[in-house]
Amino acid sequence: MASEITVLIDAYRAGDQDALNQLAPLLYPELKAMAFKRSRDGAGIGATTLVNETFVKMLSGGDVAPKDRAQFFALAATIMRQVIVDEIRYITAGKRARQDVTLAETVIGDEAHEKAEFLLQVDEMLHVLEKEDERLARVFECRYFAGLTTAETAEAVETSERSVERLWSTARKRIAALIEENEE
Repeated sequence: MASEITVLIDAYRAGDQDALNQLAPLLYPELKAMAFKRSRDGAGIGATTLVNETFVKMLSGGDVAPKDRAQFFALAATIMRQVIVDEIRYITAGKRARQDVTLAETVIGDEAHEKAEFLLQVDEMLHVLEKEDERLARVFECRYFAGLTTAETAEAVETSERSVERLWSTARKRIAALIEENEE
């Protein structure tokens, strides 16, 4: 299946629009699984919406076209991160603008708001990490924002699973340190 996806991606990059129609049903279940892993913590966007928004952004990306399956899922992780962060910014801006919030909405909303604020902080620190070490940032993005497994991340960033485990541990520690430094 991986080679079929790569062939279809190549055909789509070459201008074959029918290849996209064949790609969608092959990729949708995997994207849905990625999105479900990310959305199940309740902070923001649902899995179906996340997948649909990711597809829309990927298709409207202009010249950004992945060369193979691994690059497709790395790109999907980046786009999922963008969609999640954009949605959180929209939600938190809306909450700040509303004045007529009931007590029940405040109690329920505060927990979700805290999760949203934390995700925005993680995203901000990930931008810092990208400048320091692009590879660490890609591994963190794949694991944290897209919910990829170690094996899936290894494929997406084209490295070994052992390296992903090491990079994931290092990236988590670095993001935590950056958040702590930012709070001081």
